[in-house]
Amino acid sequence: MTIVMISSMHQSGREDLAQALARKTGWPVLSREEMLDGARKLGIKMGRLEMAMLKAPGLSEKLAREKEVYLAFLTATLCEKTRRGNLIYHGRAGHLLLPGVSHRLRVGLTAPQEVRIKRTAQALNLTPDKAETYLSQLDEDVAKWIRYIHRVDGRDPNHFDLFLNLENMGLSNAAGILCSTAELPDFHPTPVSLKLMEDLNLSSQTKLRLALDERTLQADLQVHADNGVITVTYPPDQAKVASCIPQVLTELPGCREIQCTMAETNILWVQERFDPKSENFGRIIRLAQRWGAAVELMRLIPAEEAPMGVEGAAGESEYGYGRRGCALADDGGVQDDEPERSVDDGGMDRTQEELVDLGRFGGRHTVCGDYDQVLTRVQTSGRYTLVVIGEMFMSKGNSARMRQTRELALNIRDRLKAPVITADELKSQLLFGKRQAAALLGYLVLTVFIYAIVFANQKPILDFLGGSLHQNFKVLAAVAVAVFSPVLAFVYGNVSGLTLKIINVD
Repeated sequence: MTIVMISSMHQSGREDLAQALARKTGWPVLSREEMLDGARKLGIKMGRLEMAMLKAPGLSEKLAREKEVYLAFLTATLCEKTRRGNLIYHGRAGHLLLPGVSHRLRVGLTAPQEVRIKRTAQALNLTPDKAETYLSQLDEDVAKWIRYIHRVDGRDPNHFDLFLNLENMGLSNAAGILCSTAELPDFHPTPVSLKLMEDLNLSSQTKLRLALDERTLQADLQVHADNGVITVTYPPDQAKVASCIPQVLTELPGCREIQCTMAETNILWVQERFDPKSENFGRIIRLAQRWGAAVELMRLIPAEEAPMGVEGAAGESEYGYGRRGCALADDGGVQDDEPERSVDDGGMDRTQEELVDLGRFGGRHTVCGDYDQVLTRVQTSGRYTLVVIGEMFMSKGNSARMRQTRELALNIRDRLKAPVITADELKSQLLFGKRQAAALLGYLVLTVFIYAIVFANQKPILDFLGGSLHQNFKVLAAVAVAVFSPVLAFVYGNVSGLTLKIINVD
């Protein structure tokens, strides 16, 4: 089961290449245009969505929900199609669908601008100048659409496995290259990638059901699926919807359990291992309870520390670099003549149980590889008020760990446009503890001392600032005011900020 995803700004080139590949392989072809027809039949208003996004992207919550429904439809359709076997999909940005799935071959396609202008002029009966203007505007609109829908640059080469230029290459030869590349073991399905597709499919089917049912279509819901467990979070002002969610999802194929959590917002906690008795857990719970937030867990398993039953050690595997670094072995790591081994989940189950008991569970993910996989997963996970980076890259030295953690935080912030802090910063910036209490006491004493000095010496101070003494020390008075004012503001501001932390005002 291999998925070849051909992406290009112009339809004719990608469609011709897809058909040429289909003739060589016999695989079915699915186009973006067919998907759009299916979306319209389902009731998704694609024309309105496209026009609104191009004119004023991101301004309407209703449009944001429609965008999520559209993506859920695309994902669910692709997952259902690939259950039947190999598939060829071509569209504007097909390579950005099914993020994290390793058995997809992401192909970029381009042609010289002169060729595109000539084809467009012939197809639309335009002059070359008008065809060039038309293509320029079209490319700009498509790029804007892709940025809004997928939150990345669709032309970024880092999102492709292969990029083809058809200027000097025939379709038959290009299709032959794709056929040979798709047969590489790197693009064969693994148990991990198949499980991810099942989770993506279940999550998308859940979103579609909730979005198309009259009882829940207006609700602002966040959905996550992991191994058959669906987690749905909803805001407090939509608590009436909670009783309808299990009814809407009744008999949903693949669903083993439904967990509903009321939350005003979501906090994403990324870490290598979790422990419900750790200080980090206590800090995040305190913050989640203060904000009324659900906590979503994301575990990173470094490729070089893959647990028992996971093939692909550090460095390059027999299949090449990176793609199968965390693929499960064919026997799942359990030999027929050996007792069943317990799976080390990094404390996820125990942490999940604690969060469920506290009513703060928002979902869970496991990512195997490096922080590129984390970035790929968080890109489509949901909307977060805060991302907390806990203990990461523990096998590295202290300096390397700090550098990689900082890089991960910056990249997640750029992808999600959400605040990102480390667990240590969480304690110092958002929570009130012993250190904050000592700081508050110190700043309070200093503030009282400053005000006491000022009020006890009002007459000489006023004389220095505007009386007879001021005439002899004008420059010194100005410098004193310039230094004193920000110092007092800093000290008093810290007292106010720490005091607000005590009463849980951020």
